[in-house]
Amino acid sequence: MLKRPDTRAEPSADERALCEGCRAGEPRALDTFFRTHVARVERVIGRLIGPTPDLEDLVQTTFTEAIRSFARFRGEASLATWVTRIAVHVTQHQLRRGVRRTVPLELLPEASEPHDAAPGADQVAGERQIAQRVHRLLDRLSPKKRVAFLLYAVEGHSIEEVAALTGAGRAATKSRIWFARRELLALAREDALLRELALAEARR
Repeated sequence: MLKRPDTRAEPSADERALCEGCRAGEPRALDTFFRTHVARVERVIGRLIGPTPDLEDLVQTTFTEAIRSFARFRGEASLATWVTRIAVHVTQHQLRRGVRRTVPLELLPEASEPHDAAPGADQVAGERQIAQRVHRLLDRLSPKKRVAFLLYAVEGHSIEEVAALTGAGRAATKSRIWFARRELLALAREDALLRELALAEARR
């Protein structure tokens, strides 16, 4: 399981040295940077944007933007937090443009929660059906609400961390999460399959 970055953590000495190598365009440093963070970036974008054939392109765009931005990296956060922030902004931009939905759900990055090693066919089909419907509901949210909500509810970041990753204020972030949750619950109640899940969530 990937450890989510602490948005308050500063770069270690090794990360600062790696960053200097990346600024200088050293192939070994750039390769290390990519290999260290690619799984996290793919997971975050996959969870925020949902199933899309453009996932690989979005991951590549994130690292292209990071490499171009190393000269502006001031070391106020860890490299993990910094590249996650870039991934979040790349995702928000793509959501505003629109997302293609032509890949099967099994191509989504795996969640960090453990799964049954051999789930039954009915269970798998049911989970995929629910996931498909949830993604359709998420697509009806504004990008800012969607991203803030998923960073908070799925990625497990605090409100302060979500604010840092999205570049928004704490009050705006809290409002986006609250409205996203309310809108999702209202939309879920219109879907017979999701209605019971929505009612259970509302009682939490």
